[in-house]
Amino acid sequence: MATTSFQALTTPVAGDGAHLRRGPLALPFPTSTITKPLRRSTPLLVARAKRPGSRTAAASRQPANPSAAQKRETDEEVEVEEEMPWIQDKALDLVEFTGTVTQAIPGPRVGSSPVPWLLAVPLAYVGVSFVLAVVRTVRRFTSPRTQKKRRVSKNIFLLKSLDELFQNDREAVDFPALQELMEKTGFDMDDVIRKYIRYTLNEKTFNADAIVDLIHLRKASMLKDSEVAEILNEISRRIIQEKGPVVMDLSGFTEQGFKRKLAVQTLFGKILYLSELPEFCSRDGSLVVKEIFGVTE
Repeated sequence: MATTSFQALTTPVAGDGAHLRRGPLALPFPTSTITKPLRRSTPLLVARAKRPGSRTAAASRQPANPSAAQKRETDEEVEVEEEMPWIQDKALDLVEFTGTVTQAIPGPRVGSSPVPWLLAVPLAYVGVSFVLAVVRTVRRFTSPRTQKKRRVSKNIFLLKSLDELFQNDREAVDFPALQELMEKTGFDMDDVIRKYIRYTLNEKTFNADAIVDLIHLRKASMLKDSEVAEILNEISRRIIQEKGPVVMDLSGFTEQGFKRKLAVQTLFGKILYLSELPEFCSRDGSLVVKEIFGVTE
């Protein structure tokens, strides 16, 4: 029996993975048993995995005949030659390249840097300034002084609007026009009538035209007689609160006191005249203008 020295493929199998390496080995094999030499051309080599514990058992039970052991190893080697498609080859190359580049890219720096603090200081200043500005704005709009200014502005708008309507066309002062003014100013109908009566008593000439305008306004408001009487009572109370009661004997007053008491008497005469007009207000038990001013029969 002739022996041949050749380089065989040894396959150490560990776990699920398998790889092949070429190593020199000279074993006595019959020449006739080697029919085809094993070839390797970019193949995919797969080795059948041995059963668990087979390697340990084989190491403990080494046969006396080395040729039989080599034959058993050769039987367990399987060479599967498979040509890899070029697209799969390119995909594997891309995966390897991506992994290499990913490892080469450095991660984010975690070290301390003065830049965030330089940005935090102006941002904090801007935030505090914004909060303070909002607080000042809210206080300004909710302060009593601002509310009084807003109320005065509404009063001026209401009185000017009514004056323009009366000057252009008295018949234009109707209930829809008054409702529109109520929506713009936020006043109710009682406030509209009371403010214009007080404006007429204090600022306008109390003549026939002014009285006709007041009568027309009272009819356009569609208020009841009791409601009109209460409006006159409220105007009388405010006059007394500002200027005091009516005093018939004006002796002993200073010039300023005399003017004030004279103004009270004048306002009382105007209100009393309106309260006695049947077209403006009927005689109602709720009308107590004289009692409010302190005037007796």
